[in-house]
Order: sequence, then structure tokens, then C-alpha cells
Amino acid sequence: MKRLPIGIQDFRTIREENYIYVDKTKDIHYMIENTRQGFFSRPRRFGKSLLINTLKELFKGNKELFEGLYIYDKISWVKYPVIHVDFNAMNYKSNPLADEIDKSMEKNAKENGIELIATDYKNKFIELLDRLHKEQGKVVVLIDEYDKAITDFLGEEEKVNENISVLKNFYSTLKSADGHIHFSLITGVSKYGKVSIFSDLNNLDDLTLNRRCTTIAGITKEELQTAFSKHLESLCQEMNFTHEELIQRIKLWYNGYSWDGKNSVYNPFSLLNFLKEGQLQNYWFTTGTPSFLIKLLRKQRIPAYQLEQLQGATALLESSDVNDIELLPLLFQTGYLTIINVKEIIAGRLRYTLSYPNEEVRQSFTKNILAGYLSKPVAQTESEYIIRLTDTLLEKDLEEFFNISKAIFDGIPYGITAKQEEYFHSVMHVILTLTGMRTHSEVQTSKGRMDSVVESPDTVYIFEFKINTSAEEALSQIDEKGYGKRFAVDGKALVKIGVNFDTESKNISEWIAI
Repeated sequence: MKRLPIGIQDFRTIREENYIYVDKTKDIHYMIENTRQGFFSRPRRFGKSLLINTLKELFKGNKELFEGLYIYDKISWVKYPVIHVDFNAMNYKSNPLADEIDKSMEKNAKENGIELIATDYKNKFIELLDRLHKEQGKVVVLIDEYDKAITDFLGEEEKVNENISVLKNFYSTLKSADGHIHFSLITGVSKYGKVSIFSDLNNLDDLTLNRRCTTIAGITKEELQTAFSKHLESLCQEMNFTHEELIQRIKLWYNGYSWDGKNSVYNPFSLLNFLKEGQLQNYWFTTGTPSFLIKLLRKQRIPAYQLEQLQGATALLESSDVNDIELLPLLFQTGYLTIINVKEIIAGRLRYTLSYPNEEVRQSFTKNILAGYLSKPVAQTESEYIIRLTDTLLEKDLEEFFNISKAIFDGIPYGITAKQEEYFHSVMHVILTLTGMRTHSEVQTSKGRMDSVVESPDTVYIFEFKINTSAEEALSQIDEKGYGKRFAVDGKALVKIGVNFDTESKNISEWIAI
């Protein structure tokens, strides 16, 4: 059985050392045939570096590494000089960014047999492009994680501006170097306008939402079933699941990422780690803490339940000013939200619907929201509240459930959202989501809007919230609007719960359940 390529971003290593390679060369073939200078955005640990490394081997003419893959007999295998700038490999947290880029230029020159005369990183880049073109032919430029030296310092305005200045100077070289370049690809997480690559490079083709590139990174359901069939078979036996049961669990936790609202892929890092460990855990999420995003969520006073479904135009997907970042585009670009639907409203105008891609992200991000609200570490909120909340609903102990909920409200500042109603609903949405059960908030029906519905293995809980009235009034609305009929499930008990919030105490004042 071939090995799982966890954390391996070197194409040659994967091909030569018995690791599984999911063949993405059909998509790569489309990319190189239809793009000359491209930009491609995906979240961290989503295969961008492997894509860049695969292109490097391809343009170096190493045909033998591609034997058996789609592209093997589709191209002429001309060898090109390659400049590979990898920001993952730079130590810019300890050294000046300019010095790290300078080292990268020297490394590329040495690999291509050139001794540079220029003395600074920008002129070294210019010299390298010029001499490679004259001596070896047109150049392939591959830049991996172009924005990492910005993203890693979000919230540190002085450092961000310093690095932007360096990067803008470096990338401006590409504008005047067009005649030297055969192909270029720049990858990153976010699309920052101030770095200038999008304003200066007028012919840069943004492939992020290109319908032919939606599955070039990540793993499709078909690729999971074919490339990892033996690993799936082994896990079915080990976990005592049928094949279909195992696939459904993996899909719920790690699938759902989409850049067109139609084709979805698995998070490769989480999927590979699950296939190795056999446990549904937060593999991808734990590799990066979204503390900056949680602070932004509070600063921009966005209710937590809104993240379950957001609608907007293309602007919802793009961030332009790194010093005045809008949260929602950044949540999409960093992988905490994804496209679940795209609809053409009128000719030329699209409406995008965003939501969490899967349970790994939903549960983990919501835990971080609660920890941010309470100003406590995630581990502490988990032990103090989250585990107990789940147990109370499973045991139908509503008295204890509301005692814990009140304790959470006691510890949360009142001004986390712009409106009173949003505050109470936002906190309750977080509480209910963290039970780990299927939760719906702000559900539209033909007769009104239901506040929250939670489904446990044997019970459906319908919550209706009121402010400064009574729990009885909230309960009456559930019956008057017929909310119970929509979510009645055969074989499951139906529990209707009316909750009243008091703005003076800023907490739950009473609740009734029937």
C-alpha cells in the first residue's frame, strides 16, 4: 500500500518514494495551455506548494517523473529556466524581508549556473531574468505564498507596511519583464491590492474562481474513492463501518470546500491525517489559530449566526486594503468560509452564498468565537462549558443546560454586536452549535423566522427567543406559526422551548419547555 504524502510538497519525492500522488495534471495542462501569467489563491495547507513544485519539475523537462500521468503525452517537454521564489522557506520573522528575498535570488542564480553582479534584491531579479532569457531562453517564474510576509503580521501595522514596501518594489519587476517570461504563476491566500501585482500587472489572469481550476487543489470525492481505496478499506475494518458510513462521516467533517458552488473538494491536510489516524479531529484548524479573525469579528460586531449563510456580490470574496481589512472576504480567502451557491441575478451580476465548509471548521471556529467572547483559552472554555453543554442536551437536562448558558452570558461583554437582539441570538447560536448537534439558526419559513432548531440523536429542540416580554409569549409563537410541523422527524421527540432575555441583566430571565 502506497504511503500517505502528509506534509510532503516535493513532487519528485512523492513520485520516486512510493507516496500516493493524486493526478492533477489534466488541470495543470489546461492552466499552462490557457494562461501566461496567472494568480491562484487557496487557503493554507491546500496544495499550493505542491502545485508550484509540480510545475517546476514539468518546465524543467523532467518527463520521467510524469510517466503514467495525464500530461505525459500531451506536451512537447521543452526545458525552460525556472525562477522559484518560495516565501515558505524565508526566515523573514528573524531577518529583514529584503535580505531573505536577496538570498532567494542568489539561490536561483546558482541553480541556473549564473553568478550575479547586482547588489540588491530587485536588481538581482532584473539581472537574473535578463541573463536567463539571453542565455537559456524565456523564463518560467513561480512565486509561492506571495502574501505570507503580510498575512503573518496582520495586526502589526508597522511591520505590514514595511513588508508591503519591499514586496511592491520586488513585484514591480514583473511588469517590465513581460518579454522575458514564458509562464508565471503567483500563489497566495489573500488578494491584497496595495502589493501592486493586481494593479501593475494588467495581464495577470486570476484563476482563483476559474471553473476549470476549481479542483486543481484539494481532493475530490472521486479521487478519494480511487487513489485512497485501500486506506478506506482498512479503516472500514478497523472502525467497523460500512464503506458508505465511513464516506459520509469523512464528507461531513472534511469536504465542502468550493470555489464555484458546484464542485467541492476535501481539505487535503485533514483528509490525509484522518486516513492515517482514523479519528475525526480538527487537523487543519489546529495548524493555524484565527485569533486575528476573532478580534476582527468582535471589532466589526458581526453576529456569529450570520457566518452560517452570507450573501453578496464579488466584493464579498475580495479584500483590497491590508490596513483596513474586511472580515468576510478574509474568512473566505483563508478557508473558514466557502462558496455554497452562485446565482446569476441579472445578466453579468452574480450573487454568492457563503457558509462554513464542514464540521471541522464550524465547530473549531465557533469554539474560538466563544473563547474570544469570554477572553479565555479554548481549552478552558471546552472543559468548563462545551463538554457539559453537549451532555445536558443528550440527557435532556434543560435545567442544567440553561444554568450553563446563563454562566456563559455572565462572562461575555454586551457590546459584541451592534443590536440587542443580535447579541442574544449570536451568543445562543454559539452555545447551541457547540453542543456538536445539527443546529439551524434564523430559519425562514412561510409564516416567519424561526430562531433556532437543534437536532440530537433522538430529539428535535425548537427555540424561540424574546426580549423583555416572557418565555410564555415565545412558546406561543412556536405553536401559532406552526414551526414544529416543519421539523417534526419520525422517531424523534419534539421539544418546544420559549426563552426570554432581559436587557437590564443582559441574560436569560426565564425559559419554558414543553
